Amino acid sequence: MPSPQNATPQASIIIIGQGLAGSLLAWTLMQQGIHICIYADGKASASRVAAGLINPVTGQRFVLAEQTPQMLKYAQAFYQDIEKKLNIQCYFPLPIQRLFNTEKERINCRKRLYNPTYTNYFQLTDTPADLQAEYSGITQRHAAWLDTNTLLDALADYFEQQQSIKHASFVNQTNISNKQKVIFCEGYQMMHNPLFSWLPMQAAHGEIITCKSKDILSPYIINKGKWLLPSGLHTCRVGATYETGFHTPTLQETSKQTLLNFARHLFSTNKGFEVVNHQAGIRPATQDKQPFIGFHPQHRNIGIFNGFGSRGSLLIPHYAKALTDNLTQAKNIPQEADISRYKSLCP
Repeated sequence: MPSPQNATPQASIIIIGQGLAGSLLAWTLMQQGIHICIYADGKASASRVAAGLINPVTGQRFVLAEQTPQMLKYAQAFYQDIEKKLNIQCYFPLPIQRLFNTEKERINCRKRLYNPTYTNYFQLTDTPADLQAEYSGITQRHAAWLDTNTLLDALADYFEQQQSIKHASFVNQTNISNKQKVIFCEGYQMMHNPLFSWLPMQAAHGEIITCKSKDILSPYIINKGKWLLPSGLHTCRVGATYETGFHTPTLQETSKQTLLNFARHLFSTNKGFEVVNHQAGIRPATQDKQPFIGFHPQHRNIGIFNGFGSRGSLLIPHYAKALTDNLTQAKNIPQEADISRYKSLCP
């Protein structure tokens, strides 16, 4: 049976991968007194590139998913608890200035203003004068930015202090106890894992740039199909591209120029944007837009926690609790995320 090399005997749950999914699952389990061991092989994680945007109302049709209000409330409390316990700051509530690309988008959004479910998430304000807004825009409330790098660094230090992390790769061994469980949190690398490669992942390659501006940038997120996230008075991150068919993160000059042009055309004045960093990652998205959570149909002590795509910062806290409740209280995994929905595809 596959297992980690030199698996920690006392660890009842072994987690493969130390991106956002693996780290937050490990944290959640440890808060319940569960002994865990994380295997981190040092490979690049999409979580290190991800913007960490939390946007409750998404898409051209401005959709608020049914569970989003509860997830949003839980995620905020979850991250603030980590901030307090680890003495860091990683969760930043920020409004989104949403600029409409078309008249149809503007009409779709205006319709939402008459729906009581959406009232709390929109605020009618004048579009800032320095933004190019042919079709006007709206302010989206209850959005936030998660500084994933600060969070992951702090959690890595915590796991080191607790002696709960091994910097090693997963290999085939036979030294795992039947009382232990292994949970794979590998991101897009799942496609190369024979245990779970049958799950229909739709990995999405994305690129992000970091820019320096000659002017002070306003403290809000700008979204107009792509987004601009202020990361300092004179710096911002701009993203993201979305492409399929990539098997490794790849920096493309055309993508960098596309993002730079997007940033420049957001404003009516020249901000003097200069690219200072360019990053690429592969999002572990899924075909049905729902995560992969659960245990292998034939190997019941081997599980997966994956497939959160670009909404991981919002979704992972909620589903980490759900999987923890399954492991500690035998509660059902949420139906929409349970990999049993694809068991007919398992070879």
